[in-house]
Amino acid sequence: MPFRSPKLPKMLESAKCRGVEPMASDRWEILESRVIKLEKQNQWLRAGCLIAGLIIICALTLGQSKPVNTVEAQRFVLKSAKGEVRAELTTLDGDYPRLSLVSPDGEKVTQLGPLGVSVIDKELPGKLPLAHFGNTGLYFTDKQGRVVIELGGASTTSPQLAPNPEMTIFNEKGQPAWHAP
Repeated sequence: MPFRSPKLPKMLESAKCRGVEPMASDRWEILESRVIKLEKQNQWLRAGCLIAGLIIICALTLGQSKPVNTVEAQRFVLKSAKGEVRAELTTLDGDYPRLSLVSPDGEKVTQLGPLGVSVIDKELPGKLPLAHFGNTGLYFTDKQGRVVIELGGASTTSPQLAPNPEMTIFNEKGQPAWHAP
């Protein structure tokens, strides 16, 4: 059943008033069906152009963004829920990376870096760490910051790069009290 436009009877009357012989009803229906087909085709054409335009815009904008595989910073800080620093990743003198882990009370700090692992007591500022494990051995200090035990330390008689397999216990004056090669 063909679609009939509500304007068709008015158009026929208008044509009669002007002295124009109206087209046969069949011819109007054919013309009207063709116009309806063209309008539908026009809708699909507009939708297709819109989709093609969106695809082109997406391709242009997505192609410009590059995936980021790295995060760069000079310092990373991990804080507790209370805002207290619990860990920090920094560089030592701008050259050596260092990871510092802070105890919950904030008194002890464990530092990990290419030079070794150290446990530091914040009550002893400016002193040696309580313990240090590095490329020359394992060292333990007392509350005054003096070395009390040295395992595999560097030779004191000749300069060398590798640690010696030795153990030394020091007295209160810092003198070796016991030594085992």
